[in-house]
Amino acid sequence: SATMDTPLEESNMAGVGSDEHRAVREAAAKLEMNWEGAGQSEGIEIWRVENEHDGDRDVDFGINPWPEEEYGQFHRGDSYIVLQTLLVQEEEEEYFIWNIYFWIGSESSQDEYGVAAYKTVELDDILSDEPVQHREVEGRESPGFLSCFPEGIKYLEGGHKSGFRQVDRSEEAEDEARPDRLFRVVRQNRLTRCFEVPMACSSLNNGDAFILDTGDDVFTWFGEGVSAFERHEANSVAQNLSNSRFGHAKCYTDVNDDDEVFWSRLGGKGEIAPAADDDAPPLEISKMFIITDTGGSISVNEVELDKSNLDTSNVCLIDKGSFGIVWIGRGASAQEQQQAMVIVDRQLRILKRQKTTTVYRVKEGQ
Repeated sequence: SATMDTPLEESNMAGVGSDEHRAVREAAAKLEMNWEGAGQSEGIEIWRVENEHDGDRDVDFGINPWPEEEYGQFHRGDSYIVLQTLLVQEEEEEYFIWNIYFWIGSESSQDEYGVAAYKTVELDDILSDEPVQHREVEGRESPGFLSCFPEGIKYLEGGHKSGFRQVDRSEEAEDEARPDRLFRVVRQNRLTRCFEVPMACSSLNNGDAFILDTGDDVFTWFGEGVSAFERHEANSVAQNLSNSRFGHAKCYTDVNDDDEVFWSRLGGKGEIAPAADDDAPPLEISKMFIITDTGGSISVNEVELDKSNLDTSNVCLIDKGSFGIVWIGRGASAQEQQQAMVIVDRQLRILKRQKTTTVYRVKEGQ
């Protein structure tokens, strides 16, 4: 197995997992005025990471609210935190659920990414560790992220304190081809989510909805037993994907069995699997790592590719090559939970994954 050990005293993280450190960080988070009122009403809120240099080597790391009139516009040289607050109404109760996306521009610096990851943990603390965290990257945004911006996304050149020039998707170079992506839409724990699955007919099943995104075209395909929730969400996400291309993508809903383009992109039409028994996506992974806090060191150990190796007392990285999932066990230490995304970013670089790799952070039971 592959192992990486990093003594905390050598990584400027000494004491990170202690109760004292957590209390200090929670207090610091509450003192961050820019978090005031965050997540208390339905909708989205955005902050930009703005690192101020004083002319010497000192840097003041922080965040600032992004103007609402500029929502959907992101500078390639910056990193952002996007909080999505959803109000769930049931028979006798209503409550909020949250998604935190930290978006990384293709030209943003490593220190900005680090600040975005750390500030995301702060915001997660304030919201009682309830949000699901998502690492988003320019050009590879997830359907969930894109759904926050029904009018689409625009990339802006430059970054904080630089000259800005607006660039629409329509201005992007033609050779920046988008890879085809297939998403499975699943109704899970009162929330409908999208998961990327392998680009093959064998990924389809008769119980779920699926979205095929080719860049120029967006298709939805529905299994015979798909729920109304999944059908509605798939159509909504597909339309958002299409809108994000500013008129350069067509949306085809509920494609037929004879749609040549759809089936050819999946390698040809084959037998469709029955509805999955489990409401979670199948664990189809390339590599699996367990992240453990042992005696003051963080270790990352590769384990057998098996669902049974998900350990409730630790953090797991599921590496799919094109994307990753960080799974937080209920019994994971505070240090493991707090540093998971930063450690995973380093591990992905060790594995020579692209900077654009999307990572989802979920907790056991979510």
